[in-house]
Amino acid sequence: MNSISGSIYSVLSALNTYSAAIDVTSTNIANAESAGYSRQTAVISEKLAADGTGYGVDVSTIKRAYDSFLTAQLRRASQDLGKSNVEVEMFRAIEAVFTDSENTGLSKAMSQFWNAWQGLVNDPSSPTARSVLASSSDTLAKTFNSTSSDLSAISLKMDDGIHETVEEINKLTRQISDTNQKIIAMEASGLSANSVRDHLDSLVQELSSLAEINISTNDAGQINVQMANGKPLVEGTSTWMLSAEKDANTGLLDVTWLDTEGNSIVVTQSVTRGKLAGYLEARNELASYQDQLDALAVSMMDQVNTLHQGGYDLYGSSGAAFFSGTGAADMKVQAAILNDPGKIAAASAGGGTGGSANAEAIAELQTSFLMNGTSTYSDYFNAMVGNIGSAVQAAEIDNEGLSNAQTFYTNQCLSVSGVSVDEEMARLVLYQNAYDAAAKLMTVFDEMMQTLIATMD
Repeated sequence: MNSISGSIYSVLSALNTYSAAIDVTSTNIANAESAGYSRQTAVISEKLAADGTGYGVDVSTIKRAYDSFLTAQLRRASQDLGKSNVEVEMFRAIEAVFTDSENTGLSKAMSQFWNAWQGLVNDPSSPTARSVLASSSDTLAKTFNSTSSDLSAISLKMDDGIHETVEEINKLTRQISDTNQKIIAMEASGLSANSVRDHLDSLVQELSSLAEINISTNDAGQINVQMANGKPLVEGTSTWMLSAEKDANTGLLDVTWLDTEGNSIVVTQSVTRGKLAGYLEARNELASYQDQLDALAVSMMDQVNTLHQGGYDLYGSSGAAFFSGTGAADMKVQAAILNDPGKIAAASAGGGTGGSANAEAIAELQTSFLMNGTSTYSDYFNAMVGNIGSAVQAAEIDNEGLSNAQTFYTNQCLSVSGVSVDEEMARLVLYQNAYDAAAKLMTVFDEMMQTLIATMD
């Protein structure tokens, strides 16, 4: 009797085991196209008694297909691509500001400005030549203004991007912590948390595209997240937040990490990968172009003003400053000149009110090496535009390579964790056949028991 009951128990365990295996396989098939889903496998093992004899089978665990090395490589690729995507977007925006169309742009405005001075040299008493010069000078100043304003608008967009990215990081940090808590609760109840771990991996993957992070797993199987400088973001169910705060000295946004006492620690220099790093580094490049634009505007204003103040206008009066302003953003032609172009000091001392020697000296600034002592104004501006174009091209090439790398590691991870419907269907047939065999054996035992009972009547 013990032998028969033991056999029945073994068959019952087989029914339960293969039923569970069928459920796991069916779940795989149902989620074959689900993003972030990792294939699961029912690990079937023999059940052993204390004396070492077997008494059936059992699903000892449901294993999740996962490769930690490939996942780490994918996270790194996502960090680099996240940074590159932002840089390409921002560099293209900067390039668009400096791209001259047929009738607009700083290069065109500078050319018209210098041509107008040359026109005044040819006919210094002409009201038309003076009006053309006043108008082209105003256009030049306004083009500097609009160019600077466009760059400032991109800078504000970068600030918005930094704020938004920090908020995204904080949101994901909290979600990772909540998911850690959920995993502990499920596994403490004896439930499989594989699907929740898939969700956790997706959250970590998304976070890795925003900032450089290091991942570790604690003894409870929870994910810990640290920044590249070792500052923690998540430890089990505990979290630390980031913030974007303006530096009082530079006026630029710094990324800060808040400790347990609420103190802000600047970590900007530690952010070297991810979307957040893209905004920070593109911001530095933009500041460089803004500085170069200001240097060009200041030099032109200073040189023209110096010569203009040494000349004489149509009324015999000494010339005043031609431009006002401290840089590209506020560069202006003096209102007195715009209202009366006769006040343009084209003549030099002793040249009479209709002279053009001073206008000629100003016109010659166009070909003088006044930028760093090695470049004309046009050469300097063209080099700046060329550098921006090169930066865009380099960023695009780099972006393509990083995109390919992410695709490669994504496919590698899928080769490990992805679901092959054909393989799962074959496994499903195997488990169903095993279940049917156990069910038939159970029927045989039932018939044997019925026969045995009948003979005892």
